[in-house]
Amino acid sequence: MAHERQFDHLKISLQSIKLTTNNFATENLIGQGGFGKVYKGVIDHSLGQDAKVALKRLDRVFGQGDPEFWKEIMLLSLYRHENIVSLLGYCDDSGEKILVYEYASNKSLDFYINNKELTWVQRLRICLGAARGLAYLHAPSDTQLRVLHRDIKSSNILLDDNWNAKISDFGLSKFAPANKDFTFLISNVVGTFGYCDPLYIETGLLTKE
Repeated sequence: MAHERQFDHLKISLQSIKLTTNNFATENLIGQGGFGKVYKGVIDHSLGQDAKVALKRLDRVFGQGDPEFWKEIMLLSLYRHENIVSLLGYCDDSGEKILVYEYASNKSLDFYINNKELTWVQRLRICLGAARGLAYLHAPSDTQLRVLHRDIKSSNILLDDNWNAKISDFGLSKFAPANKDFTFLISNVVGTFGYCDPLYIETGLLTKE
């Protein structure tokens, strides 16, 4: 398919991924979400240096599939920002669908909501970082399409070595025109209960707000 050939430069072989995860060994498992299990590893990056990575392996039991997989690749190839997680590559071999990201050593924000490890200054910096990432998605400078994430929550805000916020998990996102002050889309309601706008749940009316 044409859209697949467009991203050939990001392809990573299944053999390389099995090697770095020790064939998806339990000791390399670092998390699990709506897309599938996440593993850690080290891969020789295209820039000629080893990169510590997180590898998200699609498990169709959770309801996501090819559309979410390719949407994530397309979106993260086009939208790059310091507060959005970086996609380093993907694997589409032997029925496997695997996304390879920069590694966020401090996991995700949900691990810290109810403990005292983070200071209020750090929490404020994380909130501001996530807000900057969303502001870029809603009003990008280099494209006419804004991105509506549709599943912003603490577990989808990753934290790097310096506790910088990185928005992740774009499989449920929607595109909308960016050259208008207001965006109104009618869509099937998706997201996580407790994080969704009640009006969106009730009407299906989606806005960037």
